[in-house]
Amino acid sequence: LPWLLFLLALGLMVSWVVSLFEGVVAQIPLVLAFQSLILGMSGNVGTQSLGVTIRVLMDDELTGKEKRHLVAKEARVGFVNGLIMGSMAFVFLGLYILAAKHQTAAASFTISACIAVSLWLAMIVSSLTGTTIPIFFKKIGVDPAVASGPLITTINDLCAVILFYGLVWLFLIRMLGM
Repeated sequence: LPWLLFLLALGLMVSWVVSLFEGVVAQIPLVLAFQSLILGMSGNVGTQSLGVTIRVLMDDELTGKEKRHLVAKEARVGFVNGLIMGSMAFVFLGLYILAAKHQTAAASFTISACIAVSLWLAMIVSSLTGTTIPIFFKKIGVDPAVASGPLITTINDLCAVILFYGLVWLFLIRMLGM
């Protein structure tokens, strides 16, 4: 129950952060449809990194160098997977927005580019949190298998929401005036 109460507070923080971007959604309501894509993929990546990290942590005692290597490896995996998924999202979402939402090609692919970059960055952050949080919990004597999953998901949601709506606000609204 204490963990759930803490996670409820963090979840409320995520909701509060989303509410800070109401103006963004009011200006470009279409982006709201893609929030679940960003958060879902972010959660999936964090869970995968968590699984890999827990498996490694349970096998043996890692040295500091091995932990840094694991974090770097998972960051590379997040970078590459995010690049692939972001590229695919750019193409398919651009075509979807163009065809189904009747936006111009420029607007469609500008919006999809913002979504793609957000997805890529969220996947990198998620791979890092999915690796570093269980390592930290093991170091302080907390069972990483029990404590890490929900915390990683909530932290990843918070980071993904900030990245996504922050980039929409910065690039689509402030820089391009959409």
